[in-house]
Amino acid sequence: MTALVPLPAAQEHALGVASLQRLDAASSALAIFQDAQTQALFREHRALLVCCLHNHYPLTSAALDGFPGLWDWKRLSASRALDWSPALIAAHGEHWDWDALSKNPSLPWNAELLAQHAARWNWRALSANAALPWSGALLAAHAYDWDWAVLSANAKLPWTAAFVHANAHRWDWNALSWNTGLPWTGTLLAAYVERWDWTGLSANVSLPLDASLVHAFESHWNWSWLSGNPSLHCSEALLDAYLARWDWKALSSAGHWPWSPELIARYAPQWDWSALSANPQLPLDLNLLATWAPRWNYRALSKNASVAWSDALLDGVPHGAWDWDALSANPGLHWSADLLARHQDRWDWDSLSWNPGLPWTTALIEQFAAQWDWAGLCSSAQLPWSTDLLRRSDYPWDWERLSANPHLPWGAAWIAPFEEQWNWVTLSSQKNLPWDANLFKTFAARWFAPLVAEHHDFGVRALPWREVHALLSGLAAR
Repeated sequence: MTALVPLPAAQEHALGVASLQRLDAASSALAIFQDAQTQALFREHRALLVCCLHNHYPLTSAALDGFPGLWDWKRLSASRALDWSPALIAAHGEHWDWDALSKNPSLPWNAELLAQHAARWNWRALSANAALPWSGALLAAHAYDWDWAVLSANAKLPWTAAFVHANAHRWDWNALSWNTGLPWTGTLLAAYVERWDWTGLSANVSLPLDASLVHAFESHWNWSWLSGNPSLHCSEALLDAYLARWDWKALSSAGHWPWSPELIARYAPQWDWSALSANPQLPLDLNLLATWAPRWNYRALSKNASVAWSDALLDGVPHGAWDWDALSANPGLHWSADLLARHQDRWDWDSLSWNPGLPWTTALIEQFAAQWDWAGLCSSAQLPWSTDLLRRSDYPWDWERLSANPHLPWGAAWIAPFEEQWNWVTLSSQKNLPWDANLFKTFAARWFAPLVAEHHDFGVRALPWREVHALLSGLAAR
């Protein structure tokens, strides 16, 4: 085998430059081709162009002025694509929907913009807008304009203990108690013990709920909400300290505990065994099930996908103990055509039809065709979708649900054979379709352009304004 001889550095560099130049040329040619394709699409479908501009194009003030009768100002006010500037907003003040503007996170928010249009803003909507440059100074400048109840729930404010103290007379303390953005500490809680909504605090996942905080305010907690709070750093010592106060049903449902056979055994008298039976985080193997066989709630176990399901378990319990409706919806069972057939009269076939755990095949569908709830099958991601399957005219397909199903193998070849059956309004709203110019043109007479343009831009953002202007001028001339 002949060894490769390295090229001289200068020659290697020259080849590298040449390769880059070829790539640049290919990229430029592709961009020109795509630009031409985009223009051709919009030239043929002007309504789609206008809708895409509203949703996706960085329109300027001059662009808006040039075609004044073309715009839906409410839609423009909610757009995140416009070339937003204070000048743009001021120039068209009479046209904007100020409620929509107040909710829009894409505006160039600053104190000057707020002050300039103070009389027009929807201050309640502004109070919930996370994109504002929140500061103490901004809040103070419009202290009597803000909706302080809404502000109290806004996690994006510049929360500090000093900020809470400075506006203590303005807060909605119920909303504040549920707010996950505050710098929660025992000191802050102690400063306003009588003002807090302790149910909200007990449920607030941002509190540092360790043993010391629980002890410090033991007489104030809502123990049911506290027991279910996933941020609770619990230990056996903390459980033992308040054995009679805990809501054991909430604790038994907790997903964040370090569940083990030992933990279950230690507090066996306290657990709510129905809640424990439904908890998918438990290590529910056959050994644990056998150990506490008299205590489990078999109806609750029927819903639990984490059980170590087997024929032995299913058949080893008296059939009256199982909840067959819940079993039918449980994806964790060892599903097979044989299992379905063996208990055919016990299943809830409506629930089975929506169950993603079934081994969906064309044979299974056909075997139990008379029992299925076809709404469930039409919404499924697991069916073996094919045009042959959909052509089964003896199956009662729900075409509205099929049109809304994002999991079908969408494409022109899939849509075309059933063009008369689809719900085209629903289909136009589908983000999961492989949208491109060819797909749109193939069924151009069917699509609802405003709905399609909400989630796909068809390359309009890449068009220079001069090209968009030419397209719009052609539209205006018609």
